[in-house]
Amino acid sequence: MPPLSTRQRRTIAHHLIRCCILAAFGFYIVFLTRAGALVRYVEPNLATAVKLSAIGLFATAIYQLHAALQEWQGTSAAACDCNHEPPASLAANLLVYGLFLLPLALGFAF
Repeated sequence: MPPLSTRQRRTIAHHLIRCCILAAFGFYIVFLTRAGALVRYVEPNLATAVKLSAIGLFATAIYQLHAALQEWQGTSAAACDCNHEPPASLAANLLVYGLFLLPLALGFAF
């Protein structure tokens, strides 16, 4: 297998970061459900929908992991060539991922 290019390494890193963030949101929903605290954050009528959304988050996290593994093997996971490249700027990436990590950090801290 040839060595990975810089673009491939960046793409793999972004897929893995997205995988971790999506899985963390899913685990947070499971954590709140098991602790019985989900109704403090969500309307009781929507609690079932939120619980089911955790399944979707886990499925999307698995897809991101699959996409990272496909990129690592040198094949593209998307057949349509419709991937959106992440921003090239480190500051923009930190801002975008930080917007998702901040609620997670606050949720697990409190």
